[in-house]
Amino acid sequence: MASRRQLSSVVSRIGQWHTAATDLFLSVTAEASGVGVQDECLRVYEEVKMGHRWLYVIFKVSEDLLRIVVEEKGGHDKTYYDFVEKLKEAEKMRQCRYAIFDVRFMQNDVPQEKLAFFLWSPGNATIKQKMLYASSKQALRNQMRGIHAEIQCTDDADLAMSNVLERLMRKYT
Repeated sequence: MASRRQLSSVVSRIGQWHTAATDLFLSVTAEASGVGVQDECLRVYEEVKMGHRWLYVIFKVSEDLLRIVVEEKGGHDKTYYDFVEKLKEAEKMRQCRYAIFDVRFMQNDVPQEKLAFFLWSPGNATIKQKMLYASSKQALRNQMRGIHAEIQCTDDADLAMSNVLERLMRKYT
């Protein structure tokens, strides 16, 4: 029969193990995929946020699956339709994407300009792509201050500008 002292020691070790396991779980969850963010992503994001240099930027996970990189920068000669078409190209390859779009709209007769963050995870994307992008999203998002809406899109209805505007305007009502 175990003594009270031995039981106390076992309980203490279980508590220490539980704390260590919880800490490990939280650190793994925070860096779940191990995918880093390339410096260019943040530089280009700042160009959109502060200088409105680009209408949109599309990001992807590199071929070696080690970092998030800039795939395309859309200038002001582009449209929301062009942006959606680029996302649809990824869908044809069964891939996901991240993106930001500098949305301009009118709210109560006042012009507004707000940044929307997109996670494009189409229904036909591979499970590996969906898991990789979902687990890596925070690595990118945590470094992007000033995003007004985060929109997860899986189909055309989610990508509709009416849906984007509804999400952005919700912040004001």
